[in-house]
Amino acid sequence: MQNGYEVFKNQLFQVLGIDLNSYKEQQMRRRINQWLTRHSMASYTDLIARIRTDLDHRAAFTKYLTINTSQFFRDQGVFESIARQVLPSITSGGNMPRIWSAGCSIGAEIYSIAMLLIKQGARARELLGTDIDEVILARAREGTYSDSEVGGVPPDLLKAHFVKSGNLYQISDTLRRMVKFARHDLLQDPYPKPFDLVLCRNVFIYFTADTQKRLIHSFVDSLKPGGFFVVGSAEHIMDPHAFGLERVSYCIYAKTV
Repeated sequence: MQNGYEVFKNQLFQVLGIDLNSYKEQQMRRRINQWLTRHSMASYTDLIARIRTDLDHRAAFTKYLTINTSQFFRDQGVFESIARQVLPSITSGGNMPRIWSAGCSIGAEIYSIAMLLIKQGARARELLGTDIDEVILARAREGTYSDSEVGGVPPDLLKAHFVKSGNLYQISDTLRRMVKFARHDLLQDPYPKPFDLVLCRNVFIYFTADTQKRLIHSFVDSLKPGGFFVVGSAEHIMDPHAFGLERVSYCIYAKTV
């Protein structure tokens, strides 16, 4: 079975361009096996054959594999620190920051940042959300969300920036114009730069330790000196100084070099 998984990884990279060698193997194999069971497939070979010929299945599997989860203002304490410490720092003196949400999924995180900027009377030079999944990026650009997805939005911001239509909420044109979305593969593509703030939350936990280190170095290189890097609540960087970072507060680091 191990040899079969190695062959599957190579074939998947050829078909989808997703390199599973960078992901934690036990966790990823469990997810893939759950997919096989759910869709009544007996082997990795069956799955490769299906995604080669069935474009809908390919899109659905890519979405499943790349683990798209996102909520507005997810981890309230982190956003309170961003609002209180990070945004005032990077917008001081009228500076218009560049901000990047990597692995943005449906766009909730970068739209949350946009709402905070407006609330503070600040403007950004660029608000960028990137993800490997084109289908999920289309949702982010559309800006239509369910009740559960907007559940974390404070009532005043929900009223100011969304229009309710039935059971859905449409984000305002003002916010949509502020944010740009683009496809980006964290494992293969060059990293854009320079940024005042980079957020990559709840992504590292799926990667191997070596891949995590490589990605952190790439993100730090994308930051301006003094820029901020935000990770997920379960993704603390154990030795931030080794990456040219210092811990500012909960899940938030600043570039020191």
